[in-house]
Amino acid sequence: MADAGKFGSCCDGLKDALAGEDFEPLIAVDEDGVLYMSVGLLDTEKDDEPNMVDHPVFFCPFCGTKLQTPEDVDAKTAHS
Repeated sequence: MADAGKFGSCCDGLKDALAGEDFEPLIAVDEDGVLYMSVGLLDTEKDDEPNMVDHPVFFCPFCGTKLQTPEDVDAKTAHS
């Protein structure tokens, strides 16, 4: 989680959401340093449990601060 420290510095709401460890987080930073929010569930025939559908978060959902751009996300995930 390379950039995990930069997310959550805008407000306590995001900081608390990222720090929660009681359950599967709906907002998380992946290993590439991209902040994602789970926006749904996807049932597949292969898996017994549904998979989370994630989408990059560009603005803080709590205070509205710009956190990353589509270009930032593309650059970080280009090797994936």
